[in-house]
Amino acid sequence: MKALSLLTALMLIPTLTAQAADKAGAMEGYLPTDGSLQRGAHVRLIHSETIQEPVKKLNEALAKLPEDKVEDRNTFIKEFTENLQPSYSAAIWPNRADYDQFIEAWKKAKISPVTEVAVGLQKVDDNNWRVLSATVDAQTQKQVPLTVSALRYNAEKNEWISNNGVLKASSYSAPDTSIFGAQTGTEWVLEKKDELTILRESLRVSRTTDGKYVYIAYSLVERSAVTGSNIAQGDYLLRFPVQTTGANVGTPGQR
Repeated sequence: MKALSLLTALMLIPTLTAQAADKAGAMEGYLPTDGSLQRGAHVRLIHSETIQEPVKKLNEALAKLPEDKVEDRNTFIKEFTENLQPSYSAAIWPNRADYDQFIEAWKKAKISPVTEVAVGLQKVDDNNWRVLSATVDAQTQKQVPLTVSALRYNAEKNEWISNNGVLKASSYSAPDTSIFGAQTGTEWVLEKKDELTILRESLRVSRTTDGKYVYIAYSLVERSAVTGSNIAQGDYLLRFPVQTTGANVGTPGQR
């Protein structure tokens, strides 16, 4: 059975419907809370091939950067890894034309759908909610839930609870220099460290300020505190078109 057929079948599965008076706290307005599912896509960022030459020059510049310019390197890495347009630094780009070439190629990045997903919220009890979700495993072509479905949301405390502990909330925003567009929302983070492991788990829910999309970003990274090597790692970014109540079909296209 094709992926679309699997997800379409899921939409027909009866679910417990939440009462109209129930509120899902900070999650309200992002995903359906009546037991229905919103269809969207797991997306990834694809950079244009034109970025290869500017990146080659960039790597050479970073390798030659003196120790007293480490802050310039750190700023660039932070901005780039967060998909924010890197700010100009004369220490990294002595020739401003090289920076302009890099930015021109950077702006050509596309947001590409990987596979279709369906996600919604379902009330468990007075204050707790769970994520209803489904996607299709690329290898087995079988319908599977997303890992975020293992979390539970407490609307009263505005916390997510995973097998690793409690994810605490903070406000999130991204400027219009973000490849994914200007956004506002909430990010929940859990950080733990002991003698053996370092763990960071996060869930972010945001809406673009142009009112077009809702994004859900999930990440889990566990590293050895001894060697620094990764023990477990997983992350994905989901995108959903903002639609009117009850409209739960449709797949976002490329930006």
